[in-house]
Amino acid sequence: MTLALRYAIRSDVGLLREGNEDSAYAGPHLLAIADGMGGHVAGEVASSVTISALTGLDDEVPADHLLDALAAAVARASGTLHEMSVEDPSLEGMGTTLTALLWSGTTIAICHIGDSRAYLLRDGEFRQITRDHTLVQSLVDDGRLSPAQAATHPQRSLVMRALQSGTEAEPDLFTIEAAAGDRFLLCSDGLSDVVSEETLRETLIRCTDRDQAVGQLIELAIRGGGPDNITCIVADVVDSGTNPPTGQVSVVVGAASNGDGRPRTLTNSPAGRAHPLARGHHDPGRLAARDRRRCLRGLALHAGPVLRGHRRQAGDHLPRDQRAGAGHEPVQRVPAVRDPAGSRARQ
Repeated sequence: MTLALRYAIRSDVGLLREGNEDSAYAGPHLLAIADGMGGHVAGEVASSVTISALTGLDDEVPADHLLDALAAAVARASGTLHEMSVEDPSLEGMGTTLTALLWSGTTIAICHIGDSRAYLLRDGEFRQITRDHTLVQSLVDDGRLSPAQAATHPQRSLVMRALQSGTEAEPDLFTIEAAAGDRFLLCSDGLSDVVSEETLRETLIRCTDRDQAVGQLIELAIRGGGPDNITCIVADVVDSGTNPPTGQVSVVVGAASNGDGRPRTLTNSPAGRAHPLARGHHDPGRLAARDRRRCLRGLALHAGPVLRGHRRQAGDHLPRDQRAGAGHEPVQRVPAVRDPAGSRARQ
């Protein structure tokens, strides 16, 4: 039996954020999501630099070298973030989460730091295979909080470990064995903080089509208030027979627009090529920030193929000081509260 990955990827800015700081990559051997922190533009730079550092791994890597390859890529990303913050003090403190799966044969190596997540659906059983590096998770592990209490804790958004410009990265690194029929979900906390695990499970079981599944997951997060950027990858492990992996990739840095407020996502694009998406409209006050983003993005693009797009942001019609989601602490997530229906909405 020859196993292969088939996948779909999608990202949305959400309803309250001013920009999209998530970046993601999906290819025949690599799935990765990074959720940037440090505020626009620093967060999106950190996440795109980190994803770029990993894209070169999307190739045949011996199973016994997978963890070393991931660790080396994370070290390169950390070094780049440090150099960039030294050159530009305004980027000081920027950082990102990272959840990545690197595939070889039946072995999947997992690299994880922060509070993005990876889940596995196998034979109807749905479980989180990464552990959040958050304050509330540490309290749950110590028996000082129950999972139910953690869901509404006032400091549940505090990330204790991340890939940051001024600290040494300490990701979790481990392997699992995959089997045909497995379905993986990688997501930023814009999904997992809003949609319950039971709803995630039901959606992944009901939506057998991967593109339909990622679209439905994004929609569920939007219905729950969309307080943060939302990015997810759904990947199925299939028996490819004699057909090798396709060599096609999907890369997202931020979310692009179809012009109707919904994100456009590139799928099955030739590997090694960057495909810009349709750009949204920028008001004059954002032109200087756009030029600065272009300069910073040039630094982020050198390590691998990265797709970049802009979309119309929620709140563009309001004065800047009234726009939702403007600025946040480097590792402090915006808190959310659970509503009676089981979803969460931003306070």
